[in-house]
Amino acid sequence: MKMEQVRGDGQVTHLALAGKLDMGGVQAIEIPFTAATAAAGKPALIDISEVVFVSSLGLRMFLSAYKALKAKGHRMLLFRPAQGVESVLIGAGFSEFVCKSADERTALDELLTTP
Repeated sequence: MKMEQVRGDGQVTHLALAGKLDMGGVQAIEIPFTAATAAAGKPALIDISEVVFVSSLGLRMFLSAYKALKAKGHRMLLFRPAQGVESVLIGAGFSEFVCKSADERTALDELLTTP
């Protein structure tokens, strides 16, 4: 599992994830992911176009970061999910923070303008 910071300015955290969010994948990135999202305390845009699998542990990692940011008045959006990953996220009830747009600018606008 790989995590890359695409953008990390004062306004937003933008990360790109790649690989499998299975037990090993979550163990590899959970601490840095939490630090970059929940602990940073600013809106987060997570590109998951290269994520090929999400386990319940991956869902928990996303949900924990989402709840922490929401408690601070910020949002997190997962965008560009592959079809199979999107099905898992929607099936788990994550539709509130899965962005339907594949366009990065549109996703950033949605993240920063939608309450």
